[in-house]
Amino acid sequence: MKMNKFLFLGAISASLFFSSCSSDDDNIIDNGNEVETPESFPYKEGVIILNEGSQAAGTVSFLDWDFTAVENDIFETVNEEMDLGNYVQSIFFDGDTAYIISNGSNLITAVDRYTFEYKGIVDSGLTVPMFGVAYNGKAYVANRNLTWGDGYTTDDFLAVIDLETLEVEKTIQAGKVLGQVFEKDGLIYVENAAFGLGNSILVFNPETNAFEDTYELFVNDEDETEGLTSIEIIDNVIYALSNQNLYTLNLSTGEELTKTDLSNIGSTNNLDIEDGIIYFTSGTSVYTITEGDLESPESPLFSYESTSAYGKMYGFKVDDGYIYTSDGGDFASAGTVEIYTTTGEFVKEFNVGVGPNSFYFNK
Repeated sequence: MKMNKFLFLGAISASLFFSSCSSDDDNIIDNGNEVETPESFPYKEGVIILNEGSQAAGTVSFLDWDFTAVENDIFETVNEEMDLGNYVQSIFFDGDTAYIISNGSNLITAVDRYTFEYKGIVDSGLTVPMFGVAYNGKAYVANRNLTWGDGYTTDDFLAVIDLETLEVEKTIQAGKVLGQVFEKDGLIYVENAAFGLGNSILVFNPETNAFEDTYELFVNDEDETEGLTSIEIIDNVIYALSNQNLYTLNLSTGEELTKTDLSNIGSTNNLDIEDGIIYFTSGTSVYTITEGDLESPESPLFSYESTSAYGKMYGFKVDDGYIYTSDGGDFASAGTVEIYTTTGEFVKEFNVGVGPNSFYFNK
């Protein structure tokens, strides 16, 4: 337990102190101030693992920092007789609140990020919500509405949500498919990509509630199979990964700064940047590039054998010296999470929920 230093005068006074400080929520009262204990915030230190689900509702697992144990179904455990809905897609945070997006049920569930106690829900005004970000009391959530035919048409929109009332205030049509959402310096950057299609990044201004700019990539390339797969924003640079190239763009202007040819690897995905190293994946292999040289790697950092019918990792994240990968298996039974060091050494494996797709960190 976390406690301030006390001067104990003897066994009797110590006993009286602990008796007077006990409470139902396992917190301690120190001179009238409540002091947190591990029991009061059980999910404050560790890794949140989102499990997409399949025929059943999606779930959340929690892994401690020491990699000693994983706890599955934490939302259902804390909130009896409740679930998160179908196809849990992603999480975004605002302070101590986590917002869990379930695109199969058109829901966003708000929970305390450290206890996972239910806080509220957004259950109207959404159509296949995918990714979101919080900024200045609002949430900006990309919603997807694809129609397939010769290529695809899209009616995707950005939903603006009041985080106090959990109501959708307005929706703004994009005219393009929407993916990951980022906030930087008061602007919202939205990836224009889905299923390997899309080649731009949209810039949305919360002050005007409008898309005000479009940064386009590989416009003049002859290869029509190239598609944007993921982006990251570091300082004043956008790193944009397609399935065969890595681009850097000026954040303010969208001007292309560099292009790294990754066609010798191909099917590149899952861009993540940590401590000056660029990480990405292809199939079940993890590759690295140093920010300073941006040269295509000749070989992977490591590879593993997938049990998934898709033959590739389903989730990927790098944080604080470790690489987290997940495999969906048959998407009907427990998926697996494997952890490696950033030098490629295997650390541990855990069974989690169905279809583990992403990792988030409480510190």
